[in-house]
Amino acid sequence: MNHKVFYLNGKKINNKQTFLKQAAEAIEFPAYFGHNWDAFDECITDLTWCPAQRYVILYDHADIFAQAKPTQ
Repeated sequence: MNHKVFYLNGKKINNKQTFLKQAAEAIEFPAYFGHNWDAFDECITDLTWCPAQRYVILYDHADIFAQAKPTQ
């Protein structure tokens, strides 16, 4: 079975801009990724550009971003 595992290190993620940048790099989003929530939703829900049977995203230290209480 073909699995793809992505690791997102959240130690330095405390705002939307940093989250989107780090997520795009960790999950290997295509070059057309627009660095906004709509573009994130589009890329994360349609992974045809990264073929695999199953996907795993390990988001370490997600609490840092959550505690920053991002509103947008």
